This record gives sequence, structure tokens and C-alpha cells, in this order.
Amino acid sequence: MMRQNFYKEFASIYDELMDDVDYEQWTSFITNELQSNSFTILEAACGTGNITSLLALENFNITAFDISEEMLIKAYDKVRRYRNVRILNQDMTKFKINSKFDACICCCDGLNYLNLIDATTFFKNVYEHLRNGGKFIFDISTKYKYLSMNDTYIYDKDNVFYVWENSLDEDNSKIQMEINFFVKDMDKYDRITEIQTHYLHDVDSITEILEDIGFTNIKKFDGYTQNMLEDSSIRATFICEKR
Repeated sequence: MMRQNFYKEFASIYDELMDDVDYEQWTSFITNELQSNSFTILEAACGTGNITSLLALENFNITAFDISEEMLIKAYDKVRRYRNVRILNQDMTKFKINSKFDACICCCDGLNYLNLIDATTFFKNVYEHLRNGGKFIFDISTKYKYLSMNDTYIYDKDNVFYVWENSLDEDNSKIQMEINFFVKDMDKYDRITEIQTHYLHDVDSITEILEDIGFTNIKKFDGYTQNMLEDSSIRATFICEKR
């Protein structure tokens, strides 16, 4: 998994393309689950810091990391006024931070960038960085979502036009996405091409790995809502605890 190859130029338009995500709802779900503003939170794959900045407003002490320096530049611009946020450049499969945390979060498909072996390594690392009783909240895009996707999507949003092409490799539980963006710059369009690989994870397999590592009280929700996960859910949100 080489996530540093992703989002280099994409970071500049990421927030515009993700403007349909209800980050406030996601953050509310997380804060309601943690039920305290004294928690220390480790945020993996923080991206451009949308969740980070909202949690900072709730007075959590946050250490957020991502492998993309370009994403972190955007994140830093959003959180630099907060003294309760630390931003780091780390890899999900190799991160080492000299602290223990009350909670860890990983939002917006961070796990889908990891194959099952790397996801297992990530889970083990999270476990080691949590205090006893610490909570782990993360999401995945479900198999149902990926298997329901069309081969091609075309979007036209404000100053960005893009073509999204999917190539599903179900035998190897992954999907390759080639995204060609045309970003308006004055009287011309600049082209940005991104090729990403997402991995399809089975909810039961993820649950079994978490249990084997030692996580307990595992709950699964339909996205960032209190509704229980269903077969037709497009996002699965997990909550579990360190034993």
C-alpha cells in the first residue's frame, strides 16, 4: 500500500469534491460516542483536516496524521489556530507515536486504501496506541457499495469537470479507479489524473480480525447514524474498545 502516490495534485480540489459529506453529522456521532471533551484522540488518515478541525472546536486534544504531505498542508491551514491539535506525517501501517490515546478514529474510507494484511497491521498498531478501555471508531465503504458502482461516472461541479472510471477485480477484492479532472483556470482547463486502488473488505472478516487482536464490544452502524448496519448499507461504521 503506497498511499503517498495518491492525492498529490488532488489535494487542491479535494474539499470541493467532498462538499456533499456531512462532516458535522460525522463529528457529532463521534463526540456523542466519546461523551467527553477531555479525551485525547489519535486521528489516522486525517486528509485535509475537516473532521480534525471540528473536533478541535469541541476541545479534544488531537494528534492527526496522514501520509500525504499535500493533504497535511491543507489540514494545517485549518487547524493552526488551535493549540490542542498536533499534525504529523505518518503511514497508517508504520506509525509510531510516543503517546497513548483515549480514542482513535479513521474516517472517510481510510481503511479501503489498505489490503487485508495491511489493515490487520494497522489495527494492531491502533491497539498498541490506545489506553485500556480506549475506543476505536472507523468506517469502510462496503462491498455492497463497490459492487453497485457503475463503470463510469461523469460529474460537473462548479469549476471542476471529471470523469471517474472503475475497474473491478472481484477475485482480488479490489477496485481500480482512474479519475481525470479538468479544473478551470481562468480561460483554460488544467487536467489532473489520479489512479487509486480501493480494497473491498468483508464486514465479518474485519470483525473477526478486531476480535483476534483483542478489541471487544464491537458495534456496527449504517454510516454515522444510530441505525444498525444492513446488507444494503454503503458505509459501515465500527465502534470497538481495547480490552
